[in-house]
Amino acid sequence: MEDRGVANAAFYYGPVWKEHKKTLNDLMTDSDNVLLLRPLSPARGIDILPAVDPVTEANGAEGIVVAQVFAVKANSVEAFAKEAEATFASYRAVGAREAGVLVTLDVSNNFPQLPIRTDGPYLVWLGILRDNKMLEQEFAPVAERSLSSLSATGLLRAAPELVILDPTHRSRLRWLH
Repeated sequence: MEDRGVANAAFYYGPVWKEHKKTLNDLMTDSDNVLLLRPLSPARGIDILPAVDPVTEANGAEGIVVAQVFAVKANSVEAFAKEAEATFASYRAVGAREAGVLVTLDVSNNFPQLPIRTDGPYLVWLGILRDNKMLEQEFAPVAERSLSSLSATGLLRAAPELVILDPTHRSRLRWLH
């Protein structure tokens, strides 16, 4: 965590940010809704995927990234993760590729210039879908059906939020064929 403050200071006070600040800020639609996350367990972290190959991936990164954000009651993250495992398995069964299961890191923000939310805990399921058709016809119906069973656990503070992300042209977090 100490490295976060040092790395952010080096980047945000350095020449790359100064040169590209306007362009990058214009790309960020919501920079205030930020969770500081860690893997639920070592096996549930985000794998480092290879860089986009301009020869074999001429169209750039493909796919859709989905983040299902669960506002979990205090001291209930592990219990909720166990309850939600059947739901996550159903996502994988319809072809979603699990990219990670993450939870909020409960630490002080050591770089206050980048505010992070402190209203956790949260558990985030991150997945990659092939395309919009897969999202609408396969994933969304399963996610919708799972809401009642996940809410029935009594471990959530609010309804789950589904965030749809469109990877940038060179994003490593993408659908790999």
